[in-house]
Amino acid sequence: MQMNGWMVTLGVAVFGYALRTFASAPARKAGAALYLTASWLAGWLLTGSHFGGAAAVAVWFLLPWVEILLRVRKMRLPLRKTLKHRFAPSRDDFPHLPDLTEEVEKAGFEKTDDTGFDWEEVRQFIRVFYHAPSRTQAAIHLNEQGNMSVVFVTVTTRTEKGVTLTTSNYPFSQTMRSAPGHLLQREPSVESFDDLLAGHRSMLHSLAVDEKDIIDPGPDGLAPLLEADVRKQVDHNLRAGLIMESGEGTFRYSWRGCFFLWGQFVKDMVKFA
Repeated sequence: MQMNGWMVTLGVAVFGYALRTFASAPARKAGAALYLTASWLAGWLLTGSHFGGAAAVAVWFLLPWVEILLRVRKMRLPLRKTLKHRFAPSRDDFPHLPDLTEEVEKAGFEKTDDTGFDWEEVRQFIRVFYHAPSRTQAAIHLNEQGNMSVVFVTVTTRTEKGVTLTTSNYPFSQTMRSAPGHLLQREPSVESFDDLLAGHRSMLHSLAVDEKDIIDPGPDGLAPLLEADVRKQVDHNLRAGLIMESGEGTFRYSWRGCFFLWGQFVKDMVKFA
């Protein structure tokens, strides 16, 4: 009976792996569910109890703590991020930049600056654009940390009341809470800049943001506005206790912030399963 149980567990795991090779999202999620089922069966077979099965499943959701404890808790990041002019990365480092730039410019935006930020293993490149008729800012981002890099695009509108409205296709959950007055709409599944822009305009319409409510930051002061957005977010998270000052102009995540990050990691695990 025990041997049959392990054979069933192995079969479930193999079937789950097979489903994970499909491009279809429902098939991949079904594969992830079968992984959890196989884990429960393994825990149950090893301990003879449902508690053992539940514990085996829980291990998957506790895995992010390895990253949090070994790396995130040791990180020190600057309290004040200063963006400086940067040359664009090479085609080898950022092969999608020309195509993304062409998409944004075809939508009527004009490039205003290439800027960025470097801090130890963290590197950021931002190409900033402006659409004067709608007073809208767009930016192409390349965030690199160690061997990992993420490319995403943002569209931002700022109102006379001090509210900042941003639509982004950043694929992961935020690592800090948004500052009050900064509304973020995530559209990670959009397939083009036109779709992202349409989603942003839909958000403005749903919030009844009229053209007369939008300020005109002009094309020259956009990088300082991005700096100010980050500064407000850092200050808000300091007050909320998710991060804490660690000396020499840096901050680190508090234990409360680590639990917040763990929740964000779990959300992404479920979303990308």
